[in-house]
Amino acid sequence: MKNSNSDLNNMMCLDLFLSGKKEDTVKNTQKIKPTKTVYPLMSFDLSGNSMMKHIKSLDKEKLFEFSNEFNWDIDIDQVLKPAYEALVVTNVDQLIVWANEGFKKMTGYTSHYAIGRKPSFLQGINTSEEVKKNIREKLAQGKPFTEVIVNYRKNKEEYLCEVSIIPLRNQQNQIVHFLALEKAV
Repeated sequence: MKNSNSDLNNMMCLDLFLSGKKEDTVKNTQKIKPTKTVYPLMSFDLSGNSMMKHIKSLDKEKLFEFSNEFNWDIDIDQVLKPAYEALVVTNVDQLIVWANEGFKKMTGYTSHYAIGRKPSFLQGINTSEEVKKNIREKLAQGKPFTEVIVNYRKNKEEYLCEVSIIPLRNQQNQIVHFLALEKAV
C-alpha cells in the first residue's frame, strides 16, 4: 500500500484534532473547503456481525429441537443457507406454531401474538388475490417455492415480503409443518 501526502490531504480534518498549535489549526482551517454534499455518518459495527451469527444460531437450535420432536427429514443447515430476516413455522393447517425474533423486528408483532394465527393476518387491502391463490396452490402441491407478497406491519405500514416456503416432512414422508424464510424486499 502506497502512503502519499495526497492521501493525507484528503484527511485534513484530522489535522484539526491532532495539531496542538493554534497557527496550524488556523492554517488548516483555511485549506478546508466546505462541500454541498452531505455524507452519512458511517462506522464499523463490530458487534453486529457476531450478534447476527448468535441470533441465527439460536434459530438453528430451535429448528433442531423441532426436527427432533417431530422427526423432520430435513437438512436444517442447508435450509438456512439463504438470507432471511424472519423464520415462521406453521402446522399443516397453516397455524403459526413458532416465529423467531426476526419476525418481531420485521412485522412488529411478537411471536406470542402470532402463535395460533394464520400468516394471513399480515395481509391487507393491497395484498394480491392472485398471489394468495398461488401460495394456496403451491402449499397444496407440497413442494418448496418462493413468492413475493404485500404484507402489513403492526403499525399498518405496507411492505413487500419475499417468502420461501419449505414443506417439512416426517420420516414417513408426510408433511407435518411448513417453514417460511422471510425477508423484506
